[in-house]
Amino acid sequence: MTYNSSAVSVSIVTFNNADVVKERLDILLPIFKVDHIYDVFVVDNHSIDGTVDILKKFSEDEPLLKVILLDENKGFGYGHNQAIKQTNSEYHIVMNLDATPKQKNVISNMKQYMDENQDIDLLSPLVLFPDGNIQYLTRSEPTVFDLAIRFLGPNWFKKRQEQFIHLNDGYDHEQVIKNATGSFMFLRTSTLKTIGAFDERYFLYMEDTDLTKAVNVRGKAVFSPEFKVIHEWQRGNHSIGGAKLMISSMVKYFNKWGWKLR
Repeated sequence: MTYNSSAVSVSIVTFNNADVVKERLDILLPIFKVDHIYDVFVVDNHSIDGTVDILKKFSEDEPLLKVILLDENKGFGYGHNQAIKQTNSEYHIVMNLDATPKQKNVISNMKQYMDENQDIDLLSPLVLFPDGNIQYLTRSEPTVFDLAIRFLGPNWFKKRQEQFIHLNDGYDHEQVIKNATGSFMFLRTSTLKTIGAFDERYFLYMEDTDLTKAVNVRGKAVFSPEFKVIHEWQRGNHSIGGAKLMISSMVKYFNKWGWKLR
């Protein structure tokens, strides 16, 4: 059984995605229409590659799409916050452009779940690679040690890294999640606005970890494998620039929530 999800809005942040944005919106918009999404906000972080022109053209013929064009790139969280400020939906989905709900009516069913579980403020789905393999994103609340050893590669302190991503116990049953992925978050909008949405001090990385922490301080974030999302997993922290951004965000996170070494 599925329920009407007209009280659900979505935000997606783009930046220099001209090569894929039309293809992705052609895939996502029909899904959103089936689920009767209230609003779809696409926030562009000052792209310079033609993404803006594509979005403008799309919005001319697509009333569901609300395009927000920013004159400066202030980061992932800041971009989503511009949409969150405008929505008056009951629930809001924060998602990446390269994420796709796997099942028909998955968004409607997530809304039903949240309607029936009023104590839950954030619902995190099972995230899969396009080939169907699991992305191990049910992570523990981070310590300095846990994040540091991830820079060394998967074979260093292997058991500890497996514990951090809950390799053996994190993907086959519903559970409270301490560190949800920002690739797809289904959030109760009232809670999202109460906690101030994303902390805009993070330009990139750790903003989803920070948001999960803030949600759990006030209420509860839950992972459920019943709901599945395909994600392309486009990440940049393996570059020197990406690593610097990650380290900067790590310092901000631990300064805010406390320096837990191990």
